[in-house]
This record gives sequence, structure tokens and C-alpha cells, in this order.
Amino acid sequence: MTFTPPFQRINLQPEKHTCKIFTSLALLIILSLPTVKVHASGINVEGLGVRAMSMGGAFIGLADDASAIFWNPAGLSQLKGSGLTMALYSMTPDIEGKDGVTNRKVGDPNDPFDPNKGDIFPAFYDTEPDSFDDQDELWLFAATMPAIVAYKNYGDFTIGGGFFGTGGAYSKYNDTIRDPITNARLDADVFAVLALMTLNGSIGYQVTDKFSVGVGVDLLINIWRGDVDKEYNSVDDPDMNYEYTSRVRKWGYGFQGNLGMLYKFNDQWSIGGTYKTGSRFKLNGDTNVSVSGGSDIDPYKTREESDGHTDFVYGAYWGIGIAYKPTEKLTLTYDFTESDWSNFNWPGSNAYFEKEGAYLQDNNGDPGWTRSHGYHIGAEYKKDDRVTLRAGYLNEGSGVPSDFENIVTTTIGNVQIANVGVGVKYDKWTVDYMVGSMWGNNGGGVRHVCYDFAVSFMRKL
Repeated sequence: MTFTPPFQRINLQPEKHTCKIFTSLALLIILSLPTVKVHASGINVEGLGVRAMSMGGAFIGLADDASAIFWNPAGLSQLKGSGLTMALYSMTPDIEGKDGVTNRKVGDPNDPFDPNKGDIFPAFYDTEPDSFDDQDELWLFAATMPAIVAYKNYGDFTIGGGFFGTGGAYSKYNDTIRDPITNARLDADVFAVLALMTLNGSIGYQVTDKFSVGVGVDLLINIWRGDVDKEYNSVDDPDMNYEYTSRVRKWGYGFQGNLGMLYKFNDQWSIGGTYKTGSRFKLNGDTNVSVSGGSDIDPYKTREESDGHTDFVYGAYWGIGIAYKPTEKLTLTYDFTESDWSNFNWPGSNAYFEKEGAYLQDNNGDPGWTRSHGYHIGAEYKKDDRVTLRAGYLNEGSGVPSDFENIVTTTIGNVQIANVGVGVKYDKWTVDYMVGSMWGNNGGGVRHVCYDFAVSFMRKL
């Protein structure tokens, strides 16, 4: 006996607007995580340098170690001799979204599929649930990145450079639910990684005893992998079964400039400023989409593959900072920063294909991101010649539209970070440790808590 569920199936006639749905779907939406400098608003993480991160990233007006290549290249002029630093940064996010991950109906005019609202999985039948049930994900060590930085002084000039992680995105999600009418099993799986690495060369120049300038060039290397899989399995009616898969493999590179200045009024007060130009470049590679299954899914069956590119826009950034040393042992810092994400092209909303098809069609949407502002507060206390204690706090608003975010798209806005750290000297080596937490929410039921750890080893040569 064949089971005929009491529901009306979708009219499976692919229309042009439905095909465009899959354009963005095939591109996946990479799910942003705090892998390296998650300033709430984009794909960044906390920065470079365990000492600087321990002080909440309030380092623009101080910038007196090798991490100045990131925070303020003018600060390199304060360094003498030469040195080498090796570090490891790791973050474990815990993400919670009250609505799980959407399972949007294909071609629904009242609630269309929109990757700029975090939509990932397509639903072909009216009876499918609107979302998956899993509302909490813990990603152990999801953002783990190494760094290596070196510098050498030549009188009034100091050169520095290094290789480190600047930002990225990470998502891993899987869940199983049931169609309440047909009792079919729905399996969904997502894995996505966006790695943004930086190769830097910088130079700081001491113009006068009080005033220094610096300039750096970043080679930004971006690697993107995205996998989305969904299966609909009905025991009673195999003709309804279908599988959806999407694969993205792209990479690209671009350059940005980093300008800085530092003015030291005296041994107690200093002020700094920095500007990063941002960058525009293409992510080139391959995308494929496959829809297969029983006879009921015939109008949508396809296998499409094409080379193509995504226009990647990495926003400009500026900041000013003040450092104050009320005593020889205590240093206090404060920074104000702005990140411009207003022209940011999220990969899920931007794609061009050499060979277009029913699903792989050129797409260029406006994700509606904006500028974001933040402030950073830091403190460092030299307990003695061997041990230094540090603490810091960061608060940044969001440049991300709140309706973009869900449990998988984790560029959560309104981020706060609290870190503590300690530095210990061992002869020619200095070892810095940091632990901390990052938390935030978008006001719409999506929140995250991240647990951070970092360690670095610095030696003067």
C-alpha cells in the first residue's frame, strides 16, 4: 500500500527568480566566526600580539613591540636591536540562535530565500519545517592561527614584518529533523572556512626625538571553502526523495596599505594614529551545484559546474590612541576605532560565472553592511623585572544587518571582549600568555560567547 500524504506538493516549475535563489545558495554564505580579530562587524579577530590583545587591543598610542606592524607601524621606531616573536592564538565559540537554521521554501513569494538574511538550505515541499532544530553549536578551537614577526633597527629606521592571521570565518553545522506530514527524514550539513592571512612588510622612521611615522604593506591571502548538503528521505514515497549539494573552492589575494604616526609628548604621554586603506580583489575558483532524487523532483534535477569569481571588498580602518604612564610600573591605554564595512561584499551575495546555468547565475546584491565603531581600554603593570600583568576591554558596535545572522552565520554584532594576560621573562626570552572571553548578541535572539587563549615567545637577537 502506498502512503499518499494529505498535502499539496509544490508546483515544481523552475522560474527565473527561483534560479537566482540558488545562485546565492550555491555560493554558500560563509559563516563568519571570530577567527582572528572579530571586531563584531566583519570577518576580523582580535589582532596581532599577545601583549596587545591582553590590553584589549588598545595599542595604537603605545605600539612599542613588534606587533606595531599591525597596530601602528610608526611604533617600530621605538625598537632597538632585533627580535623574533612566534605566537599561537585560539578561540572556541559557543553560538546560540533561537530559531535554528532556516529551511526556506523555494519560490515562496511571501518569504523568499535570501542569503543576506542567513538562508542556506532550500525546501522543495510545503510540508517541510521552516527551520532545523539545532539552536546551539560549540566549535572547539575553531579559530586557531599561528603568527611569526621579526624586526631589526638601523638607527632612525626600523624594519619589521611577519606572517599572521587577520580574519576569517568558520562554520560547522549538522542536524536531522522530520517532515511532520510525510515523516520523511531531513539531514542537513554545513562546513565552511574562510581564511584571511596576511604577509606584512613595514618600516618605522624616527623623524624627531618626539615624532615618528611608519608605513606598511599587507599582502592579503584569502582562501574560501564551502560545503552544503541536504537530504530528504521518505520511506513511504521514494519519488519524493532528493539530495542537494553545493561546493565552493576559491582563493585570491590583494594589497592594502597601513599608515601610522606616533608623537611622544614626554616619558608619560604619547598619542598615535593609524589608517588602513582596505583592499579590493577577486576570489577565483570553482563552484558546483547538484540536485538529484526521485521523479517528484525532476524539474529541479541538475548538475552544474563553472569557474568564476567573487568580488571581495575588505573595508578601510582608522584609529587613534593614547598611552599614559602615571608611574614607571603602570601604563594605561585607550583607543577609538572605526571599520568601514559599508562596501563589503559578502560572498553569498556576489558571484560571476564563466558558464551560467539554471542555478549558477551572475548575482550582485547589496548585503547592507555599515560602518562600526569601537573603543578599547588597556592596562599593564610591571610587578617586577620578571613579571608583567595586563588586562583589557573592547566594546564595538555592529556593521552587520541583524537579519543576516543565525546560528551558522556568526558575524555577531555588538561585541565585547575582556582579556587578562601575564608576561614572564626568562633570560633572553619573554613568554606572554592571554586568556579571555568574547560575547555579543544581535538583539534578535542570536548570541555568542567565545573563549580565547594565546601564547607567544619573543627573543631579542
